[in-house]
Amino acid sequence: MITSQESTLTGLLNLIAELRGREKQQEASLDETRHNIEAVQTALQLLRDRYGILATQPERKAEIEALRGQKMLPALIEIAKSNYHVVKVTEAKRMLLEAGTIGNPKTAYQRITSALVRSDRFEHIRPGEYRLVAVEPPER
Repeated sequence: MITSQESTLTGLLNLIAELRGREKQQEASLDETRHNIEAVQTALQLLRDRYGILATQPERKAEIEALRGQKMLPALIEIAKSNYHVVKVTEAKRMLLEAGTIGNPKTAYQRITSALVRSDRFEHIRPGEYRLVAVEPPER
């Protein structure tokens, strides 16, 4: 019995040593990942400074959750309202696919563009971009 207990004890001690070794490797990997994140953030900030891009982007996750279950045009209006009344078709495509409003990524760009062109709520600014126009209430 003592031999069995000793081998179990030795096995557990070896397992602890192996797990501690893995822990140190993962900590080193985590430190490297954190360093890479800082480098990318620095590069992003340099690009923002050089090209005058705003540092604050609206929180997209909440916007995508708000798009779930909506039809195409109301979803596009919501995207425009959260993006200074401008819809970029490529960004809208990504958001609507992620929200599940559009199922087929192959036809998404065309469907979004078609909805924007046919709607009287948007005007064409430049290729791939549409502006939400103010809709005046009908006079009585």
